[in-house]
Amino acid sequence: MTVFCLVLSTLLSVAIVTWGYFANGLTNQTIILIVVGISWIFGQIKWAWFGSLGLTLMTLAAITGILLGFPVLPMIAGVMFAFIAWDLTDFNNRLKQAGKRDDTKGLESLHFSRLGLILAAGWGVVLLTRFIKVRFNFEVAALLVLVGVWGISLLVGRLRNNE
Repeated sequence: MTVFCLVLSTLLSVAIVTWGYFANGLTNQTIILIVVGISWIFGQIKWAWFGSLGLTLMTLAAITGILLGFPVLPMIAGVMFAFIAWDLTDFNNRLKQAGKRDDTKGLESLHFSRLGLILAAGWGVVLLTRFIKVRFNFEVAALLVLVGVWGISLLVGRLRNNE
């Protein structure tokens, strides 16, 4: 189940971000993103570090798309699916090291429920920011970003320690 969701989330990430570029007439960048996506699918199964590379490239492509004026929600969805693929790459590598007595189905179930909780919270924040408009100066915005990154890193660290 993990490998299926890993490949599916990778395909969805690449498809959504690539669609944004193709819909705006950027065919050369579309072809590059398709090649990156195919490489990402095959690379993440063989090498553990390839998931981080794919997440980085899809995030940069989505940020560039947003700066070029592409619709924001599909670009964020592409990054969310890239995050899922990155997380499942690491989880799949840890599952490969599990012993025969380990309850891999239970570990998968627990991991997917926690991942779903994090993604639901993330989408909640994204949708909330689409409806609530608040103006901050740069210092407050930078502080909020730092606190958000710190909080997410603490949450992910705790969830990984509990697995």
